[in-house]
Amino acid sequence: MMRVAISMRLFPAALLALSVWLVACPPPAPPAKKEICGNGTDDNGDGKADCFDPVCFDSPFCALTLENCINQVDDDKNGLTDCADPACQTDVNCLRIENCDNGIDDNGDSKVDCADGDCSGKPGCGDGGAEAPLSCFDTVDNDNDGKRDCADRECVGQACGAGCLCSDAGVRGEADCGNLQDDDGDSKADCGDPDCEQQTCGAGCACVGGARGEGECNDGQDNDSDGQRDCADSDCSMRSCGPGCTCKAGNKSETLCTDTQDNDGDGMMDCADPDCAMVACGTGCLCSMGRKVETLCTDTQDNDGDGATDCFDTPDCDGTGCGTGCTCGSGRKKEVACTDKQDNDGDGLRDCADTMDCTGAANHCATTPMPESTACSDGIDNDNNGFIDCEDTGCNGQACGGGCTCRNSGKAETNCSDSVDNDGDGPRDCADPDCVGVGMESSCTDTLDNNCDGAIDCGDMSCVSNAACSNLPIGRACIVGTQCTSGTCRDEATSGWPGGSCVAGVNSCTRSDAGVSTGCPTGSVCLGDNFGTFCRQQCSGSSGCRTGYACHDDDEDSDSPNWCTPLCSSDAQCRAMGSSYGCNPWSKLCESKDKQLPKYGGGCSTNADCESGLCLRASNNGGYCYGWCARAGGTCGGDGVCEPGASGDGTGRCLDGCAMAGSTSECRSGSAQTCGPAPTGGQNVCYCRIEGERCAVNGDCCRNSCIVFPIVGGVCVL
Repeated sequence: MMRVAISMRLFPAALLALSVWLVACPPPAPPAKKEICGNGTDDNGDGKADCFDPVCFDSPFCALTLENCINQVDDDKNGLTDCADPACQTDVNCLRIENCDNGIDDNGDSKVDCADGDCSGKPGCGDGGAEAPLSCFDTVDNDNDGKRDCADRECVGQACGAGCLCSDAGVRGEADCGNLQDDDGDSKADCGDPDCEQQTCGAGCACVGGARGEGECNDGQDNDSDGQRDCADSDCSMRSCGPGCTCKAGNKSETLCTDTQDNDGDGMMDCADPDCAMVACGTGCLCSMGRKVETLCTDTQDNDGDGATDCFDTPDCDGTGCGTGCTCGSGRKKEVACTDKQDNDGDGLRDCADTMDCTGAANHCATTPMPESTACSDGIDNDNNGFIDCEDTGCNGQACGGGCTCRNSGKAETNCSDSVDNDGDGPRDCADPDCVGVGMESSCTDTLDNNCDGAIDCGDMSCVSNAACSNLPIGRACIVGTQCTSGTCRDEATSGWPGGSCVAGVNSCTRSDAGVSTGCPTGSVCLGDNFGTFCRQQCSGSSGCRTGYACHDDDEDSDSPNWCTPLCSSDAQCRAMGSSYGCNPWSKLCESKDKQLPKYGGGCSTNADCESGLCLRASNNGGYCYGWCARAGGTCGGDGVCEPGASGDGTGRCLDGCAMAGSTSECRSGSAQTCGPAPTGGQNVCYCRIEGERCAVNGDCCRNSCIVFPIVGGVCVL
């Protein structure tokens, strides 16, 4: 108790003593900051940063580095090297002084010699006046453009002293070549200076080959004092010796042969002068044998002035051509092409009719004339009237060989079933227009188109009443229903089926899902398709149908029967009804060959929208025109591709062909089609696959939905 009381009594005094001590003894000051040399900061707060602070004067960072002006190094790290650094301005290596007379920009300011202001007032530099025409030889750059006297373009052609002219090359040139002086100071005088070559060296003198030569070759003077004058002087070789005269071989020679002048003074002029031999004497005229000769024999002109024109100028034009199949001879035109059906010599007679010129078997002309009708296939103009065989009207209706008859001044094929081109025009039999529709069908059972009208046997109107063309079964060719046992014929004219075909059960037959037909005769199948619902000829595999048809499996199901579908391959399988009618390459029907409807790949909503008559309306392809083709070697219209399909029947499917896989630009705009391999066959087509067709990825399918199943692979689904 006592100690507590004492402590409490002493506390005020202790507190007072502590306060006095704190006032009398403040805490020690913090250590001073040190300057860091090189950090860009005034660290010690003395207003001087880095190398400006005396503390850093001895720092290696702040040690002074001088610029070496010739080592190509920026020694003082100021971004400037050598003479480009202001520190080098007074360095002896960087002092550049313009030499005013060496043609060089010595100080690098892009100004040369007197053009540099540094040269102002220096010897050789002018006051800025004109260099030409009076100051081109004073050794001063008068206009201070860096070029003096002849080197200045202003001085070209100007005098550079007596007998001296400034040349295009910018140098002094010799101008007086006969004063015995070296006028341009190149140590070569007069003709010895190349500048004087071919220049005058005095009256009638010219410098030739570095020496004085004859300059005037027609003045009768020895101008170069070498003992020879005019053409006798070799200096004059091939030089003019006056109008129409040239020095040749030391003599004057006439060279102008049409001016009626004796140009070389030898007493002979123009073609009469031997100098003019083989020289032109005008258009279509040549000097020869001392006279003018006509050489152009087809221009109706008297080119040699002898009064005779072209072929009438003999012998000049004899043997020369006077046009196609024509030659000049004996003062007239002669026909030499005797089988070209042309009057080549213009005398009104052609070929063998021109008996003066065309005779003998070599020209297909008769040696003993007789009527042409006596032999219309021997290749001889038997009556020499200019017309051979069928060309001659006398042969009309006469035979011109086996299976050939002359008709309308030409050969016509008359045997149209012997596989021979009897009239030699290329096409044979029914492919020859001569055979179309000629006569009647001679047999209604030989499977031939005997009269080439495109209708075979019972499909030809001339066979309608033939006994062999009655009670016809399904699939046989027909033209009217009375020929068919069923009483119904799908004739070519209304259906497009090649040659027509007997059918039955129109809109009365049925077919089960299992492919069983009801209401159809044996050997036929009921089918409802773009042609309608009726019984048509049954077939098996890829065979069993007549020409113009193909065995087709419409559902690609081997358990159900196939049927014969119309599928023409040429116009010959259709009736002959003009060039625009025949086998339509897209529909494979006998009809107009282009109905101007959308082709493969085109958009459609019904079969009638398409040229082919077939519209694929499924999934999301927006309707797609397609067609049928023969599975083996079949073709499609346009750029279509024949896809063989998966079944083993005789038909394939025509799709829109394309070139670049993955391309959409080749395919119908706005459709889901992309260029890629067809579902079968591998060729590229514009197509997207519908439900049930094989696929590998979603993009193969119109609805972008491909499901891949084990073992069987991918299938497009809805």
